[in-house]
Amino acid sequence: MVVSKDDKVKNEILIKAQGLFQIYGLKKTTMDEIAAACGKAKSTLYHYFKSKDEVFDAVINLEITSLRKAVKVNVDQKTNLTDKILAYFVTFHEEAFQRINLYRVVKQEIKIEAIGQLHFNKLFEFEKEYISRILEDGFDSGEYTEFAKDDIGWLSKTLIAAFLGIVRYMVESDEGIDTVKLKKAANMIIPKIFT
Repeated sequence: MVVSKDDKVKNEILIKAQGLFQIYGLKKTTMDEIAAACGKAKSTLYHYFKSKDEVFDAVINLEITSLRKAVKVNVDQKTNLTDKILAYFVTFHEEAFQRINLYRVVKQEIKIEAIGQLHFNKLFEFEKEYISRILEDGFDSGEYTEFAKDDIGWLSKTLIAAFLGIVRYMVESDEGIDTVKLKKAANMIIPKIFT
């Protein structure tokens, strides 16, 4: 796949902006600072993005897309329902943990609570649908019959609410999370639910 010059420039802007947002937050980061970090004129930034908020939205979308790709790669390598859910759980949380500083910045920005909620709702819906597809495949193959097909929607919501609750804990806690213990817990709990 050939990447256009515009896509390369946009990606460079987003990577530099991401670093600045992680350090200074949305409020304290300026378009001048982003331009300087990229070695570009401010007019170049405005050619690609209308505002700093638009750059921030694009950074968040880039992060979510990157997280989703990593999850999909690991889930697609698995062949049964339990292993797919386990791969989803572990990869999702490891990837979220790698982005924890950006998520903490997002949480601290009072001005962007509505933006944060919008991103959260989009993430929740996408992940719920993804988990639903995994569960539907397991149900359709006869691999898991402990629930009715009509129950997949609420089961998916419950799983995603629990998974995102762990992410929220990671964001709000100063102690972070021990990924080794998280994997151990996942290996204890998930097979009991899906076998």
